[in-house]
Amino acid sequence: MRTCQNCGAEECVDNSSASRYPCTYWLPQQDTADTVNHPPHYTAGGIECIDAIKASMDSGQYQGYLKGNCIKYLWRYSHKGGVESLKKCRWYLDRLIGELE
Repeated sequence: MRTCQNCGAEECVDNSSASRYPCTYWLPQQDTADTVNHPPHYTAGGIECIDAIKASMDSGQYQGYLKGNCIKYLWRYSHKGGVESLKKCRWYLDRLIGELE
């Protein structure tokens, strides 16, 4: 959904109805999901994906997984995701540090 910042009308992006409204000042709807710490697509089903991954690996494998994700998010932040990618890197780095402490 998008909301017109001029008149407040809502429009479904999939069924573009912007032509029904005289305004062209559309804004994306605010997403309140925590896309860094608990993305909804990784928390469905009663267990977080990261917990299932950890349970499937030994300590060294899991540390390698965390390190690889840090590298991935550092590698791509200037091309995709920006600050959010850096926050995701930090999320994985914090878990790696926790594994080593």
